[in-house]
Amino acid sequence: MLLKVLVVILSVLVAGIAIICYTPLPTGIHDPVRTELFMGMMKLVTFVMKIRKFFGYGSFLNNVKILQNSIKLEGVLPSAKHGDVQVTREVIENVPVIIYRPNTASVVSPAMVYFHGGGWVLMTADDYDSTTYHFAKETNIVVISVDYRRAPQFPFPVPVQDCLVVTRYFLKNDLQFGIDVSKIGVGGDSAGGNLAAAVALALTREKSGLPSLKFQVLLFPVLQAFDLRLPSYVDMNDSMPILTTRIMAAYNSLYLGLEEGNTEYYSWLMSENQHIPPEMRTSKFAEFVSVKNLPKMFRTANRTATEITASYDQDVYNKIKDIIVDPLFSPLMSPNLTGLPTTFIHACEFDVLRDEALIYSKRLQDAGVKVKFHFGHGGYHGDILRMAPDFLWSESGRVAFSAVCNFITSVVQ
Repeated sequence: MLLKVLVVILSVLVAGIAIICYTPLPTGIHDPVRTELFMGMMKLVTFVMKIRKFFGYGSFLNNVKILQNSIKLEGVLPSAKHGDVQVTREVIENVPVIIYRPNTASVVSPAMVYFHGGGWVLMTADDYDSTTYHFAKETNIVVISVDYRRAPQFPFPVPVQDCLVVTRYFLKNDLQFGIDVSKIGVGGDSAGGNLAAAVALALTREKSGLPSLKFQVLLFPVLQAFDLRLPSYVDMNDSMPILTTRIMAAYNSLYLGLEEGNTEYYSWLMSENQHIPPEMRTSKFAEFVSVKNLPKMFRTANRTATEITASYDQDVYNKIKDIIVDPLFSPLMSPNLTGLPTTFIHACEFDVLRDEALIYSKRLQDAGVKVKFHFGHGGYHGDILRMAPDFLWSESGRVAFSAVCNFITSVVQ
């Protein structure tokens, strides 16, 4: 009798978890079984956050620091155990970094300075150990992973300043780390892609006498917070739990320096574009993110946009009006994109950030920049990262990762 009761309880638990974790996937997603398992893990985390809120611990958006990992300054990383890449920790101008040098790399090697994703709020260089290790291993170049300071404790411009400090240091200290300063590039994913784009813009514009960057790698990058109702935001808003419009808006608000305790409100406001006054919608900045820069097939959303229920908030705009159009915060707000290094952009078909990557690619090409654009058919935000077990790594992610590595090796030859 007891065994039967236990079987029933176990069956109910399994069924309940399956219901909680199930995600109806868009038609065309690659590797639906792997993706369903990965998205299920994400939904389970979301469910735990909802339980916390129910018991009075506050919403995730208003308490995002509870998921922050601390930046580590010591300890052996898992990738070091493979033995084929030297993995060392350093502190560059007070910024912790992890340096990956393949055993077979040149004595004076090309390098990529890499900035991790996580909405400028979550994740660390340690969390990206597997991803950055594999980048170094597959490209046979040095990879420097930067543990920049994060919002909400350190909002804009602190993270990008940390990234600039580290990149400048390596551009002028070739002998110390055995790096060819004429072959240094920057890279990053999501918010890290934003930082990489901002660093490339800053270094291209400043007259420092430092060597020019050789390349930039932008993986599903965040490039603006001006318009969060582009077609990809409308179509992918709640179809892929890893990054929804509200979550992206929350990250933007924290990076902008808006109060963490009111993130739920700011996220709602920004997701409905009520953080910008109506007259800004016809300004030159609106042209920078216009759907006219998109391929025709993406200029119109397939779904109907949700009804706007928020009202324009002048007080919020007054706090962010200078930052929201600063190219170091929103690279798409730059009026001049000429002179930037050869660029690789990876955009995912099923990602709210898809359209801004497409727009940036076109604007770069219009400015005369060489661009290798990789469109991840069937891909989703984060698919390229090597964080989950390999059996959960989707085909779209494998293809994109290979494309990035091929680009880097071809550029630094």
